[in-house]
Parts: sequence; structure tokens; C-alpha cells
Amino acid sequence: MQLFLGHITGNEFQLDAAEVQHCVKVLRKSVGDSIHFITGDGALYKGSISFTSKSKVYGSYSQVESNFGAVPYSLTMAIAPTKNMDRIELFVEKAVEMGIDTIIPIICDHSERKVIKAERLRKIVLSATKQSLKGRIAKVLPAVSFKEFITEKHSNLLIAHCEDRDKFSLKEVLDVNVQTTIMIGPEGDFSLSEIQMALDAGAKPIHLGSSRLRTETAGLVAVATVYQELG
Repeated sequence: MQLFLGHITGNEFQLDAAEVQHCVKVLRKSVGDSIHFITGDGALYKGSISFTSKSKVYGSYSQVESNFGAVPYSLTMAIAPTKNMDRIELFVEKAVEMGIDTIIPIICDHSERKVIKAERLRKIVLSATKQSLKGRIAKVLPAVSFKEFITEKHSNLLIAHCEDRDKFSLKEVLDVNVQTTIMIGPEGDFSLSEIQMALDAGAKPIHLGSSRLRTETAGLVAVATVYQELG
């Protein structure tokens, strides 16, 4: 199934401007053809094209399936951007394929990268959403400092760190009925003060196995564990 991103106004749909060329020029869709599209609200729609041009594709539509491709849990990943952006982009792509609601870049004491291109990550999210046949588009929030993040309320907040302290395994603290937020630190891990701040805020310390993992690997292990345990 080929998915497009569309927008709905009244009884008509219109494809996102960035999707038009692929629809018309590459796939050679024309008036009367059917297409499937998502709007990001979680549903799958089927459209019948009534107009095409170099800049627009629109027509009538019907809803095919609500909660299309949805997973039965809610997961937010608060992850420090890696020095090499390719690594965090890989994380974002694969995390969306498995199932995730929100990605929050957090800037930590040991972060080597403090600026990210959120729009680039959103494009990766959209591509991965369509490729993995999902109806809801994961949110990529603006980067925030660790202190800003930790002062907000988060249900089932978990922090994966490398310090030699008592920790739960991720599997032990998962609950399909509760939104989970998992914190993954930068190269060099969270600082001791950040770990203590998180614990003071009610975060549960977790480990992701016996190996020392890169930031993006730890993130993917966490997402994959949630996907396998609760999906």
C-alpha cells in the first residue's frame, strides 16, 4: 500500500504539497484513480482523485480504518541528541517504525550537540510513518534542557543510566495502561546531578542489559523492549 499525507476540508481531501509530485509525476496518478492517505490523526482514508495539477491533488474521500497501525501503548522518548546527527536520525526512523508517540530531544550536561534540526527529524518521522503503515504521526518536540524537562510532570518516568546503582529492568516497570516516558542520556551519560534530579522527581532508574550501549542503541533497545512486551 502506498500512503500519502493529506488534509481534509469539508467533504474533500487535498494532498500535502510535498506529496503532489510523487503522486502525479512518479506514480502517474490521475483523475478517477484511488489513493490511500493519512492526515496524522490515526485514521486511514481512501480518496478518489477529481483534480490534479503540478501543485494540487484533491478529491472525495471516505474513512477506511480508525487507529490504523496503532500500538496499544503510549511511549515518549526523551533522548539526548548525538554528536553525529546520522545516529539520532537512525533512532528516530526505527523508533517510529516500531511505535512511538513523542520524541523530546533533551540537552544534558554532557551533551556534545546542543542544536538539532527538528524539521529534518519531522520529515524522517513522516517517511517512517508511511513506510510502516501507521495513521498517527509521532510528535517531535523542540529541544529542551534537562532541567526544563525534569520540572514537568511525566507519568511512569524512567531514566536509563550507567551508574553502578540499584536499577529495575525495563520489563519490570512497564504498564500498558500508563503512558511511559523513558530518558536516554548523551555520550558520556547523564551527570550525577541529573540522575539525582530525576530520582528526586520520581523517576525510576532502569537498565537495558549488561552491555554499555551508545545513545541511539540504548534508545532503540528501549523502544524495541516496549514494542515486544506491550505491542
